[in-house]
Formats: sequence, C-alpha cells, structure tokens
Amino acid sequence: MKIKQGQRDNNRNKTESLPVLKSANSLNKSWIVLSILIIAVTIIRIRLIGFPLERDEGEYAYMGQLILRGTPPYQIAYNMKFPGTYYMYAFFMSLFGQSITGIHLGLLVVNIISIILLFMIGRKLVSEIAAVSISFAYASMSLSLPVFGFAAHATHFVVLFMLGGVFLLIKAITEGKNYFYVFGAGLLLGLSPIMKQQGLFFPIFGGLFLFVVLVIKSKDEFKVSVRQFLIYLAGAITPMALMLILIITSGVFDKFWFWTIQYSMKYSEEVPIRLAFHNLGTTFIPILKIFSPILITSVFGLFAIFIEPRLKKNQENLFIFFFFIFSLLTIIPGFYFREHYYITLFPAVAILFGISIDYFLERSRIYLNMAYMKYISYGILIISCILFLYFQSNYLFIDNTYSISKTIFGSNPFSESIEVGKYIESKSIEGDKIAILGSEPQILFYSNRPSVTGYIYTYSLMENQSNGLAMQHEMTNEIERDLPKYFIYVSLAGSWLMKPESNRYIFNWIQPFLQRRQYRIAGIVELFPDQTIYKWDGEAERYKVESPNYIVIYKGPH
Repeated sequence: MKIKQGQRDNNRNKTESLPVLKSANSLNKSWIVLSILIIAVTIIRIRLIGFPLERDEGEYAYMGQLILRGTPPYQIAYNMKFPGTYYMYAFFMSLFGQSITGIHLGLLVVNIISIILLFMIGRKLVSEIAAVSISFAYASMSLSLPVFGFAAHATHFVVLFMLGGVFLLIKAITEGKNYFYVFGAGLLLGLSPIMKQQGLFFPIFGGLFLFVVLVIKSKDEFKVSVRQFLIYLAGAITPMALMLILIITSGVFDKFWFWTIQYSMKYSEEVPIRLAFHNLGTTFIPILKIFSPILITSVFGLFAIFIEPRLKKNQENLFIFFFFIFSLLTIIPGFYFREHYYITLFPAVAILFGISIDYFLERSRIYLNMAYMKYISYGILIISCILFLYFQSNYLFIDNTYSISKTIFGSNPFSESIEVGKYIESKSIEGDKIAILGSEPQILFYSNRPSVTGYIYTYSLMENQSNGLAMQHEMTNEIERDLPKYFIYVSLAGSWLMKPESNRYIFNWIQPFLQRRQYRIAGIVELFPDQTIYKWDGEAERYKVESPNYIVIYKGPH
C-alpha cells in the first residue's frame, strides 16, 4: 500500500506489495462466493427478524421514535450515548416501519454493507481468497449468539462507518493526491464515535497512521502530505462539530453534556480493575469456544504481518497493526467487556484471519516442500464453518425467537414487553404519557407513548456514584409534576442492578405516591422460569403475585 506522491513506481519489486489476483475468473469466483455468503446471512437474519427487542434496542427505538416526532435526543429522554445510533434507527424506521421487523431489516442492511466493505478492503490489502475469508469470518462472528448478533446494537453502526472510512483511507493512500478520499475517510471515521463513544479510537487510528506515513515517512512533496493530513482532520472533526451544533440549536446542551460526558466518565469508573479479567473471561470464553479456529489463526496473522516479506517493509504492515491495536482499544473502556462490544474488534480479527489464510496459500504456491499448507488453509476454513454451524445450529435454524430470548435472557421481560406495550396502547390515546420504574425502554417503543420522565433507565439511580440520590429525586419530581396515565413498576433484579450500597429512596416513595394519586392495578405480568402469566383489569386487581419477578401496571384516575 505505497503512497503515491507522483506517478506510481512501475518497477516496484513484486515482493514489496501484496498480490491481488486480477484474473476475471478469480474475480467472478470470489464475487459468487460473497453472494452466496450474503444470501445465507440474509436468510438467517430474516428468520430471526422478529426477535424481541432487548433494552439497548428499546432505548434506540424509543429515541428514534421521538426523533421522527420532532423531539431531539436528551430533551425528554436521557442516556449517556452520543445520538448517532438514535438517528440511524429513525432513518431505518422511516424506511421500513416503526416495528421490530423494521429495525432488524435496518440491521440486515448494515450488516450486509459491512460484509461487502470488508471484502473490498480484503481485496485492496491482500488477495481475493483473503477477501472471501475475511468476509466469512466477520459475517459469522457478527451474526453469532455469544455477541447477541441478532440485535441492532450501536456497535454494528460503529463498524459500518468505520469500514467505509478505512476503505476510503486505503484508496487515498494507494491512489495518491485525492483529497476527496482523504476527507471522506476522515468524515466516515469521524462518524464512528457519533454512533457510540468507543468509536473515537477509529478516527484516532486513521489520523495517527496518516501522520506517520504521510508526514513523517514521506520525503517528497512534504507540503502536499501535510495538506492531506489536515484535510483528513477536517473531515474527522466535521461530524462532532455538526453534532454539537445540532445539540446546541435544539436547546439540550446541558442535558447532553451531563449525560454523555460527566455521567459517562463516572460510569466508566464503576468497574474496578480487579473485576476486568472476570468480565473478560465471562464474555470471551463463549466466543472462543465457537470461533477458536478463526481467533487462533488471526493471532498467527498478527505475527505474519511482521514476517511476511511482502508486508514487513511496507505500509500494509503498519496499517494492519495500528488497525488491530485501536480496534482492541474499543472494547476496553470501563472494563465491562459486554458481549456486543466485541463486534468492533471483529473486522480487525477477520482481516488477520484472511492474511493467515493467504500466507499459507502463498507458501504452498511458492515452495514445493510447503504444498501441505494449502490443505491447512482450506482445513481451517472448513473447520471454522463446521464449528460455527455445529455450536449454533439451534439458534441459526431451529429454535424460535421467543425460546432463544428466554434461554439467553432468562427472566428479563423482553418478550413480555410486547404484550405490555400493546395493552397500554390499546387503553390510552395519543398524547397520554406513561412512567416506567425499571430499565425497560422497549415498553415505551411498543406502547408508542412518551415517558413522563427522562429516566428511561433506572440503573444510574442504583449506582455507587455521587448523583444517585439526586437522580432519584429528579425522576420522582418529574413523575409528580406531570402525572402519567399509566405507571409501570418492574420487580426484576436485572431491571435495577441494585447494590448493597444503593440508596432506596425511590422504593419508599412508590406506594405512598400511588395511594395519594389514587392509582389502581390495571395489569400484572408474572414471570416464572417455564411460563408467563398475564392478568388484566379486574382479574389483575384480584390476583396475588407469587414470583419475585413481575411487572405491575397501574392506571391513574385521570
């Protein structure tokens, strides 16, 4: 991937660049395999398209719903994430409808584009066979159950814009003085953190790489190189600048600053370092179990970029190494290591996997005594595919979405939220507001009713941080000030994440408030390991709850 500051060096030694197979036959085969892969991903994702929204998806969907109504983020709903994913949800819901299907169709589109971009990046960096291997590795990992691949998490949108930026960055470097590519690369990489803050590492990666190869290493046309670097910075800064302009003109800067900067920083300090390896092991081991051939092979790929003669003296080496390191950094902040965080690491892992496959094939082609390496590379691909299908066959082809949701999320009421939302929507009119005491924002989306309080999660109220009690007071004051038509109390550990040191003010406030404001029970949803019981209206008032896991829907007198 040599920088072109003038004309290409046509006499460049062939061992100094990665071979990209250009024959029409090879191109046709690779595109056919890619098409089959995309069809397979589409079939599986369509089968899973009705998967009940989990909490993050519920948050994004509700925020997107508000945006489509003309309400900016952070005005009547608070959260610590930057607003990019909210707008992506709004965009896809405007195309495909405000439904689970509409959201997951958007995810399908994003995933397919990401797979294609990785294929094109693989062809630019390595070879046709590597590009196919990279696409397969990312498609399977990003779809998998251990990372909740069925859910439209923000990490998928981070990857989408990051890969677009990486592709343009490669074109900018290989095709020389093209300021459009440089600016576009900065712009797309700069959109990654707008989707989620962890994406900030990607525009930093692009900037550092450009600085090293354009400004430091480049000896010719130094001024041109500096100009390209500055144009990249302008592109990378543009999304953040536009976001701030939007936030300021919407009049929500104070809330935005508190939640996305001040509170977000405190949130990132919640997990002590001693728990980091525990969290990492809990979420990484299931991934390793299914994708051990890909992950182990990708580790070899990390070494291959330094021992491969075609790479170690050129910028492909530096580019891939930087990309892996900064991708790895995206999963570390806060030491939470949640399942879907790994999705931003998968493109780098996939590229290293493809490099290893290409390395083995090249050794078998060049050296007669290494012909066996061809079979090693094909064996790795076959075993990777078999393990992926074997360990996830039920998830991919057999179990329905309800049973999968119950298996992995247990008592969390993601399926039940659909029925609660339908009930509230049927018993209320547009403009009625509701309050949810618990972290179940998906109910707001399903009911198509706005929350009377900006606290769509109650986790922050239970955290051991200085604002916890103040947040509880703010939430209760917002509910008291603008009484909701329906009040939903969620008695589930996963909806609160209460700690021994958590302040319990809000729990002491609930019953006196309900009695004082004459709320009555309108519905009860009781969750057992093997069944869910629904009681509505008169039946609900007479029903006695036996499980510790339940949802109570109260209706106000007004």
